[in-house]
Amino acid sequence: MWTSDKPEDNGAGRDEALLRAVPADSLRILAVTGGNNRLGARLKEIDPRRSVLGIVNDPVAAAHAGAALDQVLTLDIQQQDPPIEPRTLDCILYADVLERVSAPQEVLARHRRLLHPRGIVLCCLPNLQHHALIAALLRGDSPYLPDAGHRRLFTYATFFKVLLDAGFAPEIAATIPRACSKDFLEAAAPLLRHVGVDAGRLHGYLSAYQHVFRGTPLPHHDGPSSAEQPLSFVACVSNEEILQSNLLSSPCLAQGSPHEVLLMRGCRSAAEGLNRGLARARHALIVFAHQDVYLPAGWPARFWQQYRHAQELYGKMGVLGVYGVTCRNGCVIKTGKVVDRDHLLQEGNTFPARVDTLDELLLALPKETDLQFAPQLGFHFYGADICLAAKARDLAAVAVDALCFHNSPHAGLPPEFFASAKVFAAKWSAQWPLATSCARVDEHGRIHTS
Repeated sequence: MWTSDKPEDNGAGRDEALLRAVPADSLRILAVTGGNNRLGARLKEIDPRRSVLGIVNDPVAAAHAGAALDQVLTLDIQQQDPPIEPRTLDCILYADVLERVSAPQEVLARHRRLLHPRGIVLCCLPNLQHHALIAALLRGDSPYLPDAGHRRLFTYATFFKVLLDAGFAPEIAATIPRACSKDFLEAAAPLLRHVGVDAGRLHGYLSAYQHVFRGTPLPHHDGPSSAEQPLSFVACVSNEEILQSNLLSSPCLAQGSPHEVLLMRGCRSAAEGLNRGLARARHALIVFAHQDVYLPAGWPARFWQQYRHAQELYGKMGVLGVYGVTCRNGCVIKTGKVVDRDHLLQEGNTFPARVDTLDELLLALPKETDLQFAPQLGFHFYGADICLAAKARDLAAVAVDALCFHNSPHAGLPPEFFASAKVFAAKWSAQWPLATSCARVDEHGRIHTS
């Protein structure tokens, strides 16, 4: 049973943040608010043309909400679906609700069918990374009172995974701030270095009291296929916790998965591990992914579909990936779809699309390939390099539409990146100017980072 606790002091700020995120052309809205009548009334005040439906789970709340909304439904969203025609809603808005249900992903997945293809969901949730919660946990306390009811707390990254698995492309639409002090951040700095987290990047998350998430329906999301063709997955591993939280938490790699997973540890270069995996892999298509990549539900079926479509368009495949770059007359054109840290990157409208180079976060090669990753590049530029090697053999490098989540804790570029860039630029000097997702080599061989 989901219930709303007493109004919190952030209620007005949360409501206004949600209201600002509702598109002006959203005229048919479902507000799932746990009895918060203010929100539905404000939606109508802002635009009287709107038809606002509400869901509450007790008759008392329904009676109060009835005067403000066009229709009030009394039901438990965990157990019942609202009697609303599919594909008729412009927006579904959740406030103070999803953190109180036992299976928010299932609720979102079931409600997704109610949305128009261009509709959205908006969800406001407390932030598990907020500094006040971290400080309370360190003291052995909790910022939530015992009568506040059950809560499932999320970081932005964990809720991104929920949205992806439910069939939505996730974004942070807004944050409700309560700033983290400089003293707190300075005191935490040694711990952050120890766990490999960038302090500057983390400051924004520590200061976000709540996040407003926007989810856009993925038109192709049909869930996993019962006859899913197996893939081989290869990853170089340097951090076991990141691996377990991301790649190995992907639904397609859960126990009983038909897919093969080859994990390479102690590698002196990316090529050492990836070439070893290429030689050992059993399946026809091999996916080389970073340990911090998360593959949402249904991803392998979508990737296979895009692979076959790419073969129809471009013939024999060289390399596939999810985010690529083309350099034309000195202009850099980016193509791909990926959730990269806390940003949804969407470049280009037609997929699969031929590109010059692909980002290393996820690459795929046919088992039958004679391509090899280059060890002299260390842990950078090996993806761009193998794409150019494929092009030299008249094989396609292709960006496909198979959304995944690159949940990297890192920020900035290490010194080794620039050493690899020089090796890469020298190797392909006949191809200048060149571009990758992180750098550009101009016509004089100078390296520029983006």
